[in-house]
Amino acid sequence: RTHPRGVAGLLVLWIFHSSVSVSDFASHSLRVKRPRVCLKALAPLSEEQLTAIRAWEEQEEVVDGEVRDARIKAAGFPIPPGDLVLRAKYYLSLNQYGVKDPSILADEFRFVGQVIGPLDKATFIKQLGQFDLRSAFPDQKVRWHDFRVDPFEPSRVWFTGRSMGTNLGPLAPLIPEPTNEAFESPPEACSLRFNTDGQVVEYTAAHVMDRQQGNTGGRGGLLGPLYAIGKGFPFPEAQPYEWSWQRKLFSWIGSLLAPSE
Repeated sequence: RTHPRGVAGLLVLWIFHSSVSVSDFASHSLRVKRPRVCLKALAPLSEEQLTAIRAWEEQEEVVDGEVRDARIKAAGFPIPPGDLVLRAKYYLSLNQYGVKDPSILADEFRFVGQVIGPLDKATFIKQLGQFDLRSAFPDQKVRWHDFRVDPFEPSRVWFTGRSMGTNLGPLAPLIPEPTNEAFESPPEACSLRFNTDGQVVEYTAAHVMDRQQGNTGGRGGLLGPLYAIGKGFPFPEAQPYEWSWQRKLFSWIGSLLAPSE
């Protein structure tokens, strides 16, 4: 399938250089030579390098491993990390494409996207129900991964999505007819924050982590796939990022003031 316009992803490709020689013109037999791939094993880090890492971790207060676990435990949030991650997955299993169980959302719930929101509970439920994404992109897979509890906010579960799919159905009024175009979103950071009763009080989503990847023009959420299939909204927040005239002017002035080498 041909990828649509706006491909900005960094693809890691195995490039095979084959050399062909004609060994017998009578039989027109061809021999294709393929290079051998030699993988060189890296030497383990030296004690000096490990010491540098430990010093850096202490200086920057890196929160990882046992330090992370101890910090989460000391915070005293009553829902254990493993259970909290399961609750996040359960929420997504029910309400990812439409809110089937509103009771999971707290009354003070709000949704905050990179562009869309903040939305309160009623508005979020209404807006999410307006779009039948499964019909428009029946093969869509968000490919959620890396679920983890925030050590600085132990009531929050962070996770990442790298969505992909194909527009095989209409999505009125945005997509009157299917385009049969595919999209692949960049990695997007999302989170669910819970109260002590296990209800979701905040949902953050579509915060792009690397706008160079995918073919959505660096946009996440619904805005990205719409751009990838040629149905993007006309406002700047739904288009690939471009410098404003103010930034261009500021950079130009900076280049004039910078000392010459």
